[in-house]
Amino acid sequence: MSVMHWLKAVVIAFSSYSQIPMPQLKWDDEAMKVAIAFLPLVGLVMGGIVWAWLWLCSLLELNAVLFAAVTCVLVVLITGGIHMDGFADTADALAAHQDQKRSLEIMKDPHLGAFAMIRFFVYLLLYFALLNQLYELGWASSIVFIFLAARCFGAWSTITMANARKEGFLVAFTQTASKSAVGIVLVVFNLVALVGMVWMSWPGALAALVLSLGVTLWYRRLARRRFGGATGDTTGFYIQMIELALLAGVLLGQQVWLLLSIG
Repeated sequence: MSVMHWLKAVVIAFSSYSQIPMPQLKWDDEAMKVAIAFLPLVGLVMGGIVWAWLWLCSLLELNAVLFAAVTCVLVVLITGGIHMDGFADTADALAAHQDQKRSLEIMKDPHLGAFAMIRFFVYLLLYFALLNQLYELGWASSIVFIFLAARCFGAWSTITMANARKEGFLVAFTQTASKSAVGIVLVVFNLVALVGMVWMSWPGALAALVLSLGVTLWYRRLARRRFGGATGDTTGFYIQMIELALLAGVLLGQQVWLLLSIG
């Protein structure tokens, strides 16, 4: 692949998974072979923006509530809510307790059900509370790399799981994907995420990794059993659940280490 195809792949990833302005390029088969590998790069940029907001909050001595609220908004604005949309659609399908065919139909329904709304607000409340607590304890800098890590998990899942549909957004990214090339790029991003999280807080990184692996095992079993594999919506659901697990892990790891150190 030429350098141009790699650059196109980056643009395609950002155009598809973020609201960050990108040049309008024609999608081509060569670029699509590796485009999904750059989903984590979107998370790296998100982490940089959140870090800048954290720095500003520290400089102006803003409170934890404002930090957490604006961070929640920033995450949605940067991604355009694409993963949260998948979370809501998957939540609706799971709540219906139907067979695989009907569950896939429910996820395609553009209407938002009551269960999706309920689970969305529960999720957002937990997300907000974790951000608030991390800021209050002075550990908010530890979250900078979780957006990268969550999208590493998400991208890995797309190339290691069967597609539940024969067409759709996820299929467009994975049907012709070069798994070897995507795998190499993802290994690099995974290393950056791991080193970054350990650098920020190794107890938090360890706990976050354990929780994330638990969520991964649960999600893969759930997706195969309820949907027959992965879709764009279930991948969005998975990324959101991983982000929540990473936040919880960072807080839990830091807190346990602090208590052990004091003891």
